[in-house]
Amino acid sequence: MDVQANKDDVKPSAAEMRRKPRALGDLAVAAGVVFLALSLALVLGLVPLEGALLVGGITFVTLVIRYVVPRPGEMFQALTEEESEEVRRLQRYSMLLDSLPQPVMLLDGQDRIELANAACSRVFGQAIDGSHIASLIRAPSALGALREARHDNLAKEAEFTMAGGAQELSALFYVVPLDPEHSGTDGEMLIMVRDRTEQRKLERMRTDFIANAGHELRTPLTSILGFIETLQGHAKDDPDARERFLKIMQAQTERMLRLVKDLVSLSALELNERRLPEDVVDLREVAETVCEMMDPVAKNAGAEMVPGPLDGPARITGDRDQLIQVAQNLVDNALKYGERPDGTPTKVHVSVGRGPSLAFENADRSGDSPEQIAVRAGCRPDDLRFIRVRDEGPGIDRNDLPRVTERFYRIDVERSSAKKGTGLGLAIVKHIVGRHRGGIQIESAENRGAAFTCYFPPQVHSEAEAPAQD
Repeated sequence: MDVQANKDDVKPSAAEMRRKPRALGDLAVAAGVVFLALSLALVLGLVPLEGALLVGGITFVTLVIRYVVPRPGEMFQALTEEESEEVRRLQRYSMLLDSLPQPVMLLDGQDRIELANAACSRVFGQAIDGSHIASLIRAPSALGALREARHDNLAKEAEFTMAGGAQELSALFYVVPLDPEHSGTDGEMLIMVRDRTEQRKLERMRTDFIANAGHELRTPLTSILGFIETLQGHAKDDPDARERFLKIMQAQTERMLRLVKDLVSLSALELNERRLPEDVVDLREVAETVCEMMDPVAKNAGAEMVPGPLDGPARITGDRDQLIQVAQNLVDNALKYGERPDGTPTKVHVSVGRGPSLAFENADRSGDSPEQIAVRAGCRPDDLRFIRVRDEGPGIDRNDLPRVTERFYRIDVERSSAKKGTGLGLAIVKHIVGRHRGGIQIESAENRGAAFTCYFPPQVHSEAEAPAQD
């Protein structure tokens, strides 16, 4: 609804229209009665002339005040009836603007802020009414869009960056001139600022992902192409060279297959990331299954699987296949990079528990703390369930610790390639845990090992009501 269009349509209330003629009629009747009474008193000699005039004057003034001058209550009542609907409409508009997450401002002809919604205070952190727009937004691109909008009398937009605490914020500045016929004032401009930091971050992540994936595929493809050219050339009649090159080509092809498989898995996870799982899964059963599955792999690698404490049922709402993939990826990672510094056979520990728990004392830590995960999940830290995989290797350098779950991040590229790693295993773990509304805490102790603890919120219903599903 248009406030300006309805402002001139307000009409006097019916009570006010009836009050004036009735008051004049009452005044005439009362004055006639007083006049007759005074005349009769004079004729009968009851009062002198001066007294009659005095009494008549006082009575007349009293009657005028009583019947003609409106009482305060009547004045305010008439005003409320006329303006109440307009006031309610303006209050609704104000509530609507304050509910918007984006800052919205109204500027006057001198670029000073006349009105601003609640989001402006949250973003700019101060009372901004009356401030000049340049004191809040100092970006030349935004101020240039404002000048162009004034000059062309057209809506304009521009992207700009501004300081936002620990990181720089990317925002869209949108400005549109208001029609003077509706606003009642020349030169007023409406401004909206939209935060696009997350969108820009996702775009950069997508660009980096494509670049990294292309690089990872380009290397084995180039290698295979080179060996093909060699086999077609001087090595075509050399059986030993042909055999050696074919083995290398097979290894590179298998590496590409693993990479493509992980990419497809990661894409599927991102596609369903916002769909919460609905099954009931017992993390203890997941841990037992993965230990049994990975035991032959561990023996072939000269390692040992050690099931840790499995303290009672640890049921969560989850996807069993994805949770098995989480534990399997973490165990596989521990077997590849968790060799003991002294060369003796290593052990991989898999445990399940409840509440906050530390794998090492005096260790470096990164990722989400149990308290942070509990706040996001809306539960108590003691109610969290976790599954942990710990190795006894050299640990992870503290500089690499925050980045190990990034896509294609590998601490030692040569060693990772030798171990047939793709750099996507821990990224897949992070996405699966995120889909389950959980978080990962990574711990590292030099020459004592590394531990990955995945925390999850508990099952919504009581554990007695829904047993774990196989």
